[in-house]
Amino acid sequence: MCRIAGIANSSFSEEGLIAQLKAMNSAQCHGGPDDEGFYTSPEKHLILGHRRLSILDLSQSGHQPMLSDDQKIVVAFNGEIYNFRSIKTLLQKTGYQFKSHTDTEVIIEAYQAWGTQAFSEFKGMFAFALYDVKQKQLHLVRDRQGIKPLYIYQKNDVTAFASEVKAFEATKLSLSVNPDWPVALLSMGHLPEPFTTFNEVKMLPKGGYETFSVGSDNPSQYHAFEKRAIDSESEAAGVQERIDQLLDQAIQSQLVADAPIGVFLSGGIDSSLLALQAAKYKEQQLATVSLNFEEKQFSEINFQQQISKMLPGAHHSKTINEKLFEEFLDGILENMDQPGVDGINTWFVSQAAQEAGLKAVLSGVGADEIFGGYPSFKRMRHISMLRSFSALAPYVNKVVKQDALKRWTYLNEKHPSFEYLFLRGFFNPEQLKALFGIHSKAQVQAFEKITTPQEVLPKRFDGKRAAWFEQHYFMQNQLLKDSDTMGMQHGLEIRVPFLDEDLVAYANQLPNSTLFPKNQPAKHLLINAFNGILPDTVWNRPKMGFTFPFQIWLKKHPSYLFLKHNHPQLESLFQQFEKDQLHWSKIMSLMVMQRFGGFDILSN
Repeated sequence: MCRIAGIANSSFSEEGLIAQLKAMNSAQCHGGPDDEGFYTSPEKHLILGHRRLSILDLSQSGHQPMLSDDQKIVVAFNGEIYNFRSIKTLLQKTGYQFKSHTDTEVIIEAYQAWGTQAFSEFKGMFAFALYDVKQKQLHLVRDRQGIKPLYIYQKNDVTAFASEVKAFEATKLSLSVNPDWPVALLSMGHLPEPFTTFNEVKMLPKGGYETFSVGSDNPSQYHAFEKRAIDSESEAAGVQERIDQLLDQAIQSQLVADAPIGVFLSGGIDSSLLALQAAKYKEQQLATVSLNFEEKQFSEINFQQQISKMLPGAHHSKTINEKLFEEFLDGILENMDQPGVDGINTWFVSQAAQEAGLKAVLSGVGADEIFGGYPSFKRMRHISMLRSFSALAPYVNKVVKQDALKRWTYLNEKHPSFEYLFLRGFFNPEQLKALFGIHSKAQVQAFEKITTPQEVLPKRFDGKRAAWFEQHYFMQNQLLKDSDTMGMQHGLEIRVPFLDEDLVAYANQLPNSTLFPKNQPAKHLLINAFNGILPDTVWNRPKMGFTFPFQIWLKKHPSYLFLKHNHPQLESLFQQFEKDQLHWSKIMSLMVMQRFGGFDILSN
């Protein structure tokens, strides 16, 4: 995993392009601490930059941007291609030769062999820029699951891209604030794609590539990857057997590294399953990393220890206390690339992994979203009935106090985002209007700009529909962004085996009755995976999210006290929070608003 950036502009001088690109690289240096490289196109209209985190082929052979032998193809690459070895073998059989052991070189040779069709053949987590010097075309490519970010700036005759929005802020490029981002944050707790804090910067859609003609006024063109067919093996095997096969293949492929690798071990089903299965291949070379707390009601140390004792590798456990939280919180908020209420836990566990000497870890992100680990999977079945009577919602809202019922009015809106708001909405419509002056019309106008995912929304109000929302909203816009941003703050690559594209494609095409049967516990396909290697005490325990004692710690934090002092109009929220009648995440959203200047935007 690395950081990439680039600028295409015919009016800038070469010196100007280099200066801007160096500033972008510097803003992202935490994500690529091992090496830096630049490339300027022959016509001087394009410059590419790269910051490297060495995971595969730690030698200088992996230096980027990487050029083909004839200097006609250039790649700046962030991420991992997990099937690069099989592609490399196929290319070698047809005469292609390789000088390194990197997946980056495979991208170049595959493109020379197959053109842009090569992009859809890659399996992994990646975002890369490929420049074809002869065609004068820049291709920006993002993986099918959207695990790696790639932001694009476009204004007038300037096109730029980067792994982080902060990179654009480091330049002299013209930026204007997106007035909709505070509405999105307070509604959802994150910024949905393609939103960013700037009007000119958008996220490249996942599962495809966009082509730009460098030095030309021709508009760019986006191409989505074609869907892959479910392989014939899946038809012959039983469901549990096939899930086991695909997850095992994903774990094996994502353990490939020439640098130390480990697993985040929370003590729950997902991380325990990954650790136990990964240890079969890495044995004592696989480290595990856990966090725990002095506040026993939040600590999972007993479950972590139970699993770690079953593993041959080293276990690294770190206790996070209120003092450490107070010391690092302001810095973590500064480290956020884009506003969101989560990510603090990922920052701390990534710090612990870095302290343990790791450069890559496996994470359980995606398991809950695919296999049904959230309350939304049960809430979904009520939507059809509630929507039939949603005209009554405004009247009911006047007498009920529950947030969930106050979100009922969202079901009057047609855009899919509002259905997600009913399931997981943050501040309800009444609060948005009374506390922040955000009227429903403004919210509707903002959310109509959200891009609807390519995958078709399931029609029935069941677990499959809930999984669609969890994967394309919560996971996509919050969990994956957190993993990338906060992991990279510590030079750590976070890999997500549950989001292997073959596993996701297979699971998502299973019928609802198979994925979410009424007579089975949630995530039964994971509980029973690999001949039931999970101890009963792990899968049969009450579910608790990987969270911190924020409800306790925030009340004394200087940044909370500052927020409270400077926003007396929100006193009712602070009172509710201090009486434990308001979840900490809503207070965190206000602190993030403060950090990114969101209150100033709302007041204008």
